[in-house]
Amino acid sequence: MRNTRRDSLFGFAAAGLLFNRASAQATVPVCHRVFVCGWASGGPAIYDGQFNRTWHLSSKDEISDGWLLPDGGIVFSFSRRKQKTAGVIRLDRNKEKLWEYIAPGHHDNHSCQPLPHGGFLLGECAKDGLWMVEIDQAGKELKRIRVADAAKDMHHALRQVRKTPQNTYLGTLMKSATYEGKTLPGGHSYEWDARGKLINTFPCGLYVAIRLPNGNTLVSAGHETAEHGLVVEYSPAGDKVWELTGQDIEALGLRIQMVCGLQRLPNGNTLVTNARHGKAIGLENGEAPKAFEITPDKKVVWKMPAATSPYNMGSMQILDIPGNPHEFEIFR
Repeated sequence: MRNTRRDSLFGFAAAGLLFNRASAQATVPVCHRVFVCGWASGGPAIYDGQFNRTWHLSSKDEISDGWLLPDGGIVFSFSRRKQKTAGVIRLDRNKEKLWEYIAPGHHDNHSCQPLPHGGFLLGECAKDGLWMVEIDQAGKELKRIRVADAAKDMHHALRQVRKTPQNTYLGTLMKSATYEGKTLPGGHSYEWDARGKLINTFPCGLYVAIRLPNGNTLVSAGHETAEHGLVVEYSPAGDKVWELTGQDIEALGLRIQMVCGLQRLPNGNTLVTNARHGKAIGLENGEAPKAFEITPDKKVVWKMPAATSPYNMGSMQILDIPGNPHEFEIFR
């Protein structure tokens, strides 16, 4: 075929178009669709990748934990301190309530992790002790395991508790409790076996401790101390292998008050949430996003702006990654 100048120009133009498309794809900013809740969150909600709220259920309850499930439904914990009522609510994809579990005896609860049997894990705090409670997919109690005596402050004891693939339970204590006559200090993470025997202690922890696929444990410390940063990853031997510190936050030009929820992504990055509670650290007058995704070498690749919502977003689930939360495939 004869190659005319027009053909040549078209070829160059097409090549340039492909190059420009490739360049544009390479520079497209990371964005995520997310499910959010948390203390002072205004109720559970879903936001698209452009930070628009696409689903919302208004609530004044303290909703510390919540999940979007494979069938499109929602589950979330709730605590109504003044009414001395707490539990879990399960909705279908149309916001219709399927069931509501009420914790017995005015117990408090801030967790609802999906489990392989189709049910959920709660962490109940009460005057008669701290309990890991598993309920089934219909909201009926399956098992109840006591892991500590009563905490000094039952409303500031466990937050998000997590069962592991190793059939153990992880929990952090906001305030101290006792176990077999010994004090379990607040601000630490603990691991119990299937019978409630304490088998491991981590030096920090305020909101959640998460077992990762490599066997390490990722911990939200809430606030920084002289001994640890805001987020710490520990090896099975208890060694610190990764940490996000206030110095790191300042270097990123950010300002953080309290790290609550975390999520470790398949690419090794970590989602970190920022709740307005307590003394801020980081760069003075720095940006204070609702949440951000950070790489292992501490580069920020995605942020949810503070202007997205006037409410806190202390618990967040990124929705556009593969994984079934009922099969320990979502690490948050």
